[in-house]
Amino acid sequence: MTKFFMLFFLLTTLSMSAFAGEGPVDAAQPAGTIKAHFSKLRNTKGDLIVSLFNKKEGFPVKSAKAFAKKTIPANDPKDEVVFENVPYGSYALSVFHDENSNGKVDSVFLIRIPKEGVGCSNNPKSSFGPPSFNDAKFTLDSREVILNIDLKYL
Repeated sequence: MTKFFMLFFLLTTLSMSAFAGEGPVDAAQPAGTIKAHFSKLRNTKGDLIVSLFNKKEGFPVKSAKAFAKKTIPANDPKDEVVFENVPYGSYALSVFHDENSNGKVDSVFLIRIPKEGVGCSNNPKSSFGPPSFNDAKFTLDSREVILNIDLKYL
């Protein structure tokens, strides 16, 4: 019987604080859409694996640390990926052409140069190594942002 009263008291207290305006505020955060278009694909084999990052950790190749990830066939006639309902903020997008569909960026042994096509938002020029998050960073602060990304094959 005491458990019933404790539960009743807890539920009553929570509902009263919600009516008093003391509960958590459910303010809708502005969100938009990110559309990425890809060009300069070497061929239409395999998939394009696209990762959207909201922080520098993991960028550009550790898609497990990405905010969102999508895969499309490389022969998709639209060559487009759409991320919807993305909260406004700073992001960087990376893509790699997984020509052999093994789910990873294949690279030259020891020197880690990618064998498959890679690209990222802002199409930054990189001399040695992958581009930084800051080089690829863009801001989503409107209903829609459209990115045009050229893939590079080294």
